[in-house]
Amino acid sequence: MQAVIDGDMLLYRVCCACEVETQWDDDLWTLHTNESTLKHEVDVFLTNLEKKLEGYKPYIVFSPQTNFRYRLFPAYKANRKGKRKPMGMRMLKRWVLDTYPSVLAQDMEADDLIGIMCTELPDQRVAVSGDKDFGTLPITWYNHLTGEYKTTTEEDAKRFHLIQTLAGDTTDGYQGIKGVGVKTAAKILDKDGATWDTVVKAYEKADMTEEDALLTARLAYILQKKDYCRINKEITLWRPDNGGH
Repeated sequence: MQAVIDGDMLLYRVCCACEVETQWDDDLWTLHTNESTLKHEVDVFLTNLEKKLEGYKPYIVFSPQTNFRYRLFPAYKANRKGKRKPMGMRMLKRWVLDTYPSVLAQDMEADDLIGIMCTELPDQRVAVSGDKDFGTLPITWYNHLTGEYKTTTEEDAKRFHLIQTLAGDTTDGYQGIKGVGVKTAAKILDKDGATWDTVVKAYEKADMTEEDALLTARLAYILQKKDYCRINKEITLWRPDNGGH
């Protein structure tokens, strides 16, 4: 059995935590990190995870530089461009790929490959991430930031995907309906039903189109087994009839 880990989040948090700010004199400040410390922190995390999720072996997944979402929406995650990544991430990523069972996803994000893997073998794999977007997947998920371990039903996963479609995700640089956050989106679905028709009507009420809603839905959707052909390496984009909403 495998604990399929969001390597992007793991390494980002480790590298941020290990940066050390030093003042040498009144004018000189430096920022440094320690390679041995970075590797040790990853080792500790994975060791503790194996103890927490007894019987599950770590398998770490990383995102490539680009993926299919940039073709759908060139401004995807554009809000992150120019922001400094914590020190040591590239080195640590290479080391993890050489040291632990791990993989670099191709033309999709780590989240997508984790979604595919965990829906392929739902009884043998658990996703490990602190990203709320994993709530859109009908899988077993361990949130290492909160310590919550749960299995999301198909119905709850579809509902949360619709919420994400209404609200958008400013962290990833794409908008839903202006002024609609997660709580307001949930109220809309509670009132009018958790259906694609409800989402479309909400978009049209905001002077937007079904095409706008569909783009946001595809950006928010994490791939599952049914959306990817491993033989041809082809991705099927989300659509209302295929997604069952």
